Amino acid sequence: MSKLNKIFHTANMQLSLYRFSLPFQHPLNFKGHHLTAREGLWLVGHQADGQCLIGEVCPLPGFSNETLEQCQQYLLGALQTASNLQEINIHHFPLLSSVHFALFCLQQQIPWHKAENSDLVNLTSVPLLQGDYSEILLRYQQLTYPTLIKLKVGRFTVKEEVNVLKKLIELNPKIRFRLDVNQQWTEQQYAQFLTLVDSQYIDYIEEPTASLTSNINISKQFNVSIALDESLLMIDSIPIHNCIKALIIKPTLIGCPERIEELLKHAQQQQLSVSVSASFESPVAIHQLQHLAIKWQQQYNVKVSLGLDTLHAFTDKPSDIITKLENLLIPPHLNSPMQVTCLWKS
Repeated sequence: MSKLNKIFHTANMQLSLYRFSLPFQHPLNFKGHHLTAREGLWLVGHQADGQCLIGEVCPLPGFSNETLEQCQQYLLGALQTASNLQEINIHHFPLLSSVHFALFCLQQQIPWHKAENSDLVNLTSVPLLQGDYSEILLRYQQLTYPTLIKLKVGRFTVKEEVNVLKKLIELNPKIRFRLDVNQQWTEQQYAQFLTLVDSQYIDYIEEPTASLTSNINISKQFNVSIALDESLLMIDSIPIHNCIKALIIKPTLIGCPERIEELLKHAQQQQLSVSVSASFESPVAIHQLQHLAIKWQQQYNVKVSLGLDTLHAFTDKPSDIITKLENLLIPPHLNSPMQVTCLWKS
């Protein structure tokens, strides 16, 4: 039995490859990549009963090692040269993390519809705030003043961002922050920030600088906690320090199931919390991440929170996107007004 046959459990499943483009309400910047829409691929497995399995391939510019074009080129080459799934060589898939994630979702038949609220009840969902001063305050008020938020920082001057935190604290003195810096601060900026903010409001800070050693040393000095995110893509062995509080697991960027399992076991052993985090994927992958988070919390007995509050960035509502996709894929195949192109169909 070939590797791909093991993945899909059948050599007779029909496959289709679609490319999608979902526009953002406002352009977003990802480490210098200015995006007006999120583009990706849906690898669809058509079952005999008319239902579909989906694996989403959605590398994030500025963060993923692979590009969408590389993923598309490889998948098209693999699909077009094979007379059946058993002949498709997946030797290079481990190097393409986003493709590896898509295949994992197909293999495990991870649902791509929203998980039931009753299943999500034991998971903490942390809303994401980003943008300029007015956008952050407006969204916080629209969310009715939650006590735990994730806030993107490192985009403006340290003093400007400290002012935003202080204004949010005024609105809710019980607020706690998970600050996501994406390694945008220098060591001096990180230290300056910590001198200006009361650490009691900080739950943890994700990747303040590009140096993990500096992040640990400065955090210990100011008695604050950090979380590892981008570092998990670059290091094999995770350091053990009291200031490391959480692992931010982005399955679509990590890709390899064995690596994700290794991270979850480390979190279990070191009693770290885990955030299953989004990379601005479509509702398809976001819903799959919900199902995986539920599974992982039960399987590994770790405290899992959801960092999946990114769908509000899209122009279309998540439910509308899913409905349009169903109209496109599931019989009777109604017309679907969505920017989707079929690249290949078996």
